[in-house]
Amino acid sequence: AIGANSPAAHSILKSDYKEDLTLNDALNLAIKVLSKTMDSTTLTPDRLELATLLRKEGKVMYHQLQESELEKLLKDSGLLAPPKPESE
Repeated sequence: AIGANSPAAHSILKSDYKEDLTLNDALNLAIKVLSKTMDSTTLTPDRLELATLLRKEGKVMYHQLQESELEKLLKDSGLLAPPKPESE
């Protein structure tokens, strides 16, 4: 949920959404919106849940992204939070 930050989300979607986005482009846009609207200052795979719905050969396919997929998506978009330093 976006909540109080919905104006920022609307602004990003209005400027960046295109009708012909690929699935990967749409996922990157979703990550961008979340990065600007979440109350957290960092994005990590363990704090996100994303899923896709596709229609293939007349069937609806649901896929919830795994933590490794989210990590790659965040890394590719330059939004992956740096790892926490280990305690000494």
